[in-house]
Amino acid sequence: MAYIDINPDQLRSVLGTMPPATPFDMLNLLRFRETAEYPAQYANQPVTISGAEAYATYGRHARKHLADIGAEVVVMAESRGTLIGPVDEQWHQVLLVRYPSIEKFVAMVTDPSYEEAAVHRTAALADSRLIVTLTR
Repeated sequence: MAYIDINPDQLRSVLGTMPPATPFDMLNLLRFRETAEYPAQYANQPVTISGAEAYATYGRHARKHLADIGAEVVVMAESRGTLIGPVDEQWHQVLLVRYPSIEKFVAMVTDPSYEEAAVHRTAALADSRLIVTLTR
């Protein structure tokens, strides 16, 4: 089973564990589609591009939204393999994004202009994980 979009029940659960107005890091594990799959109704559908190219398009748009809320990409790296974990659960890219608070994250992902950019993320990904971390 692939996981691409935020599950509202999981978001509510995480919200219940996070202290308000507290910075946190989000670990992103990303597996790209060979070819991006845009929805048929997407008016600006590019010519056939790879999932990695579609994610790069998303990244260009997302960085503005991150900057607007005071978030930043701390690590962006190409994955070279999994040493502990299912053999078939391989990732292409790993990101660590630092957010100023869970409230700012929620505001960003529910902003209509961000949702327009997120179409590239959805088209790009075959599977993903978003893991919320809180530094001790």
